[in-house]
Amino acid sequence: MNNLENIKEIIDQSPSSSGIYKMLNEKEEIMYVGKAKNIQNRLKSYLNTNNLSNRIRRMVSRISNIEVIITETEKEALLLEANLIKKLKPPFNILLRDDKSFPYIFINHEQEFPQISKHRGKQKYKGKYFGPFATINSLNYTLKILQKVFLLRSCDDTIFQNRSKPCLLYQIERCSGPCVDYTLSKKEYLQSVKNAEHFLSGQHSNLQEELSSKMDEESKSLNYEKAASYRDKIVALTQIQSQQNINLYDIKNTDVISISRKGSKSCVQVFIYRSGQNWGNRSYFPKHSDEVETYEILERFIVDFYTRYSPPKDVLLNLPIKNSSLIETSLKSIYNYKTSFFVPKKGKKLDIVNYASRNSELALKNHIAQSHSDKENLSQLSKALNITKKIKRVEAYDNSHLSGKNAVGAMIVYSEEGFEKKSYRKFNIDSSKVKLGDDYGMMRHVLERRFSKEAIKNSKKYEKLPDLLVIDGGKGHYDLAKEILETKGLNEMELISIFKGEGRKESLDQIIYKNKKNFIDKNTPSFFFIQRIRDESHRYAIGAHKAKRKREMHASELEPIKGLGRSRRKLLLNHFGSVKNIKNASAQDIMKVRGISKLLSEKIYAYFNG
Repeated sequence: MNNLENIKEIIDQSPSSSGIYKMLNEKEEIMYVGKAKNIQNRLKSYLNTNNLSNRIRRMVSRISNIEVIITETEKEALLLEANLIKKLKPPFNILLRDDKSFPYIFINHEQEFPQISKHRGKQKYKGKYFGPFATINSLNYTLKILQKVFLLRSCDDTIFQNRSKPCLLYQIERCSGPCVDYTLSKKEYLQSVKNAEHFLSGQHSNLQEELSSKMDEESKSLNYEKAASYRDKIVALTQIQSQQNINLYDIKNTDVISISRKGSKSCVQVFIYRSGQNWGNRSYFPKHSDEVETYEILERFIVDFYTRYSPPKDVLLNLPIKNSSLIETSLKSIYNYKTSFFVPKKGKKLDIVNYASRNSELALKNHIAQSHSDKENLSQLSKALNITKKIKRVEAYDNSHLSGKNAVGAMIVYSEEGFEKKSYRKFNIDSSKVKLGDDYGMMRHVLERRFSKEAIKNSKKYEKLPDLLVIDGGKGHYDLAKEILETKGLNEMELISIFKGEGRKESLDQIIYKNKKNFIDKNTPSFFFIQRIRDESHRYAIGAHKAKRKREMHASELEPIKGLGRSRRKLLLNHFGSVKNIKNASAQDIMKVRGISKLLSEKIYAYFNG
């Protein structure tokens, strides 16, 4: 390799201590981040190309420079490597794609009558947090049962403090109506809160015995309706505990991680068990080559995952990892307690790992089938357009407005993985720069921003350039987009425009490509595929426009209040959720909003309450 001599020189000057190293190409782009106990020894291993996989050989052939950062210990190197990979997303590293946070159930202890609610993000309020739940569906299921059994309120303080009669949740027996003191005293309500917390902490048996005893008492007193209510609660609690496929009596606070693998595709499933309950599972599909060892994928996932989310004390695995001691020591330095990673050999723990393995295998099969379908869509489109270039990324654009007001541009992305919702982008269109109702002006504004030099360089905001652009519009929109691409030097990018035919019927849609109409035959998979992409961009643009219009409408009611500027109006709406809730709030509640002084809160209150 031509650059081996240059690499040898860099390696010879590298330190022999622990740390991380970054491989850079000619454009100074970081291709790979690695850690090492001895940086120089680790880097020397890259010089023996016969022992390297094809993927690593390709990377080595592109190395222009190597940067190193020294750390005190190997565990510090491991944690620094994890943070840099998350931040930089180097193409030759194993990458975890899903960074969505886990939801928790929160019982607020700062309130006189504690509220039960969903929570994501920092746990900064006084109260009890129960979780994490793997998905919002698993949380919603548990929350529904809790409301049914313990009748805790879920409304926010503003609504709670301003009710004169109970809401629908009281009518359907999902709340005890503490806002109007209909059924429970404060003491009884707080006892219900304690019971709910005990249940979420795994203390089930006493609670069910207590409910059973009350049911018998009511039945003996011929209060059959009340007895039936207790029976329904017992059934609900039994349901939430029996939704498991395996007896979880001795599986308290544990995560189960299973990996399944087929070449360059793998699925890692995480099952979350807390307080003897299954709180759901989530699938992850790490990005890696087919040459990487399976244990490496699992180790990278574990480090990445548990530097984002706090681990339990026990994590069960379906495959062993090589660096468990280093990972355990590193995580202990963050959380101040030890987490053990191990593969069970027998008993219930092995049963639960086998159950997780079957699920990860099934999820992987479904993912591969869907992935092939997505790739086939792009492959067929390349053939339909009669081009040899492989289409890997499609970007589609649409605008939405109402008589030119609240105009929003939308960009959606379709890749070999299907619709990439994390890559969708909204563009607020400034009315001072674009005339009201000027559809061409809006499209120009959006495309100029998307393909500006700054945007193209911004790899965080836009992962890469598309191979194909899909524009919603006719010949005028097509010509405009083509002109912008040519001006930006993006002539190799393919361009399609799709527009409604006579009567705006989908069956009469027209597609323009290379200045020709109907280039793609109707009633073919590629024709329907383009329609599907256009419809998704249309849906996303309308949703963005409606959200903007709603915010504008809300904010406009607050505009006449002197001293209440745009940023403070936004803070108020974020805090209360709607103008209606602001109208019902007291001056003391309004003053709790950051940036709202006592004088201004009184002014806002007086404006709405005369």
